[in-house]
Amino acid sequence: MSFIIHKADQRGVAEHGWLHSRFSFSFAEYYNPNRMGFGALRVINDDVIEAGLGFGMHPHRDMEIVSIVTKGVLVHTDSFGNHGEIHAGEIQYMSAGEGVLHSEFASKEEDAALFQIWIKPNEKGGKPLYNQRDFRDVTKNNQWVTLVSPDGRDNSIAIKQEAFILTTELSEGKTISIASSSPDRGKLLLVVEGSVKIDGVILDKRDEVQITEEKIYELEALKPSWVLVFDVPMH
Repeated sequence: MSFIIHKADQRGVAEHGWLHSRFSFSFAEYYNPNRMGFGALRVINDDVIEAGLGFGMHPHRDMEIVSIVTKGVLVHTDSFGNHGEIHAGEIQYMSAGEGVLHSEFASKEEDAALFQIWIKPNEKGGKPLYNQRDFRDVTKNNQWVTLVSPDGRDNSIAIKQEAFILTTELSEGKTISIASSSPDRGKLLLVVEGSVKIDGVILDKRDEVQITEEKIYELEALKPSWVLVFDVPMH
């Protein structure tokens, strides 16, 4: 059982001129043997892509890839004929399955910012899948909203893993409960914006806490805050 804090300035860093990345876990040239993932959650990359630039066609396989766009527009193209724009407030999902090529570019008009999330699938292979969902009009004020789930509940995006991504936007002074984790599951809480208190600890913008304790926590917003929670199997 554990309650482990990782501060924003402890993340990996990559600067490529056109791409500005912060890594929660080991990725590309950033390697930390103590930060190889969290259960089924393998990657949380906090990326800013400069306008008109991006990742050219490249392969993936056997990974559930979720992109949460927080600024601008991300333009997606893949080898299965999918092409679309993902705007801030929208979420893109791609199940790489047996293999897919794709590209991701920021629009020419402005930089794009996003969280790129990789979750290990519960089965390898299979036909690649693509989906995107607009959450801009979904009320997130002081309540949990399910963005990703294994079964598409509450109009969330269904993925091939017993994993959930939830979000809330807390007003200053408001509190919300975080359910207890079961013995084989864990929760990673990421403060996207704002400042919160949990179990007497203050977490600021881009700070994280990993929770594998069977305990209900209360999350209090010290100022207006946007939070993501990843609820994943730990096996």
